[in-house]
Amino acid sequence: MTTVENTSRILPGSPEWTELLTRIGSGAKDRDLNDENPFDQVAALKRAGFGTLRLPAELGGAELTVPQLFSAVIDVARADPIVAHIFRAHFWFVEERLRSQDLRWLDRVAEGKTFGNAFSEKGSLAVGSLVFNTRLLPAADGRYRLDGEKYYSTGSLFSDYLTVTATTDHDSVATVVLPTDRAGVKLIDDWDGFGQRRTGTGTTTFSGVAIAADEVLSDTPYDAQPTPTVQYASLQLYIHAIVAGILQAVVDDGVALLRSRARSFSHAVTDKPIDDPLLQRQLGELASTAYIARTAVLDAAAAIAAANASEVDGVPDADLAAEAQLKSAKVKVHLDDVAPEAATRLLELGGASASSRARNLDRHWRNIRTITLHNPVGLKARAIGQQLLHGTPVPANAYF
Repeated sequence: MTTVENTSRILPGSPEWTELLTRIGSGAKDRDLNDENPFDQVAALKRAGFGTLRLPAELGGAELTVPQLFSAVIDVARADPIVAHIFRAHFWFVEERLRSQDLRWLDRVAEGKTFGNAFSEKGSLAVGSLVFNTRLLPAADGRYRLDGEKYYSTGSLFSDYLTVTATTDHDSVATVVLPTDRAGVKLIDDWDGFGQRRTGTGTTTFSGVAIAADEVLSDTPYDAQPTPTVQYASLQLYIHAIVAGILQAVVDDGVALLRSRARSFSHAVTDKPIDDPLLQRQLGELASTAYIARTAVLDAAAAIAAANASEVDGVPDADLAAEAQLKSAKVKVHLDDVAPEAATRLLELGGASASSRARNLDRHWRNIRTITLHNPVGLKARAIGQQLLHGTPVPANAYF
């Protein structure tokens, strides 16, 4: 856990922000190579108030808009996509608390506390269903007992609090929040993916964990009708913002790679690779892919902001919410196609020497490919097509 009080806010776009991201990015390659957790880098962002950027000024925040936040996330992912990914569940939690105006937990955010997740479970239950093996059952004195096992708990290892989903004793799903260091909570750093390796995406177990009544954020019947929301779109778009940041890092490394090459092939167009028009064109195409990725993410973020602005009693206009969901899905469908290819073409700018383990340029492909596997792109594309042809609503769950 990285517990750091918010000491001095650094605003995105400022010289201090650039300096902070330069420090974070300077060790990203080697941390990945050596399989090291970025505890210091996460702590630096927490001290800089990164987790408070969406809070209003009266709560000590910077009042960034949704597009401004996503622009900052892209910046962090450009420096280190591992660090950026760690904050994904936190910003979802913040948006949910802003929507419900839950000042108790917003005050914790203002203090610099961060929130991880423990949602997903393995087994035969469908991903996105509201039935969990983790159980929240009544205990003595109006309290509850939490027992179960969660997987893919991204960011939890670095967080101060966890948000956890569980089945109740009355056919409903509850969401609870609790400190990561509470008795009975065990965080296991066992994620073994080939990309995004140090995001704290491990197993979390709960053994007789005491939960107070006011730590139960929601208790929703299984058969409750879903209300329009953009928080799932925001949760998914965050992943694509990380990809957009990695694509910008691909361009950065492409420039450095070409500038570092001293020789070319005897049958090449020019003596120096940096002057080769074919390689220049390829670099330009990579830069164009990165630009379009960033632009698409920010456009979808603007759609989320528009839906947020339409909220009445926490519920956005249904049409604006659907538009935000569809735009986020379209971003994924496109980036899943072009982003892995861009990371592959980066290596072609350097030839065989670009595969050097010391350069560790393959981390970009590994990180992109791991992120794109979060949700099946085919189902996203089909849902877009169904909506165009029949007006079919997109799936109403956090995994679409």
